[in-house]
Amino acid sequence: MAPEPGTVADVFLELLSGVEITPSQGIVDIVLIVGRDDARRVLETAKTHPRLAFDFLRNLCGVDYEDQGMEVVYHLYSYEHRHNVTVRVKLPADDLHIPTVSDLWRAADWHEREARDMFGIVFDGHPNLVPLLLPDDMLDHFPLRKSNPLAPLEEWQGEVLGPKMGEAGHIPPGSGFEVTPSVAAEEA
Repeated sequence: MAPEPGTVADVFLELLSGVEITPSQGIVDIVLIVGRDDARRVLETAKTHPRLAFDFLRNLCGVDYEDQGMEVVYHLYSYEHRHNVTVRVKLPADDLHIPTVSDLWRAADWHEREARDMFGIVFDGHPNLVPLLLPDDMLDHFPLRKSNPLAPLEEWQGEVLGPKMGEAGHIPPGSGFEVTPSVAAEEA
């Protein structure tokens, strides 16, 4: 759904008239979809232009669309203007590179390192893109990708164990399995 006239989307469209931006209204934020080649310019304008002043990077995350590639999502907030925006940037599956924004928002340092660890997205120009969450010897697969080699194993375990899944160890709340602790587990 298109955003209402007069929102922050109009400011982006006005300031970045040569950039292809697709705005929509999210549940809370205005969502802007931009191309990878324009991402740095859009994000730099978001941070530095006085009419936008997005001084807070709330979150940066990766999204896996399997064969269609990945997406980097930036959630921004302006304390001065009290507005939100989400910027989404699609990356092709065979070229997961995007410029860093760690020089714009210091918080992006760890967010980008986490997205690199979990999804394999490379943030070009990042000053220290070393593993944040994973050991140095675990850089051959990415745990949050849908192609993660452990995902089918976890699904298989659930299918094989069925209702006995509750006896397999800790079952998190909301898993769909009602678990009653055994007497042995209570005594342990």
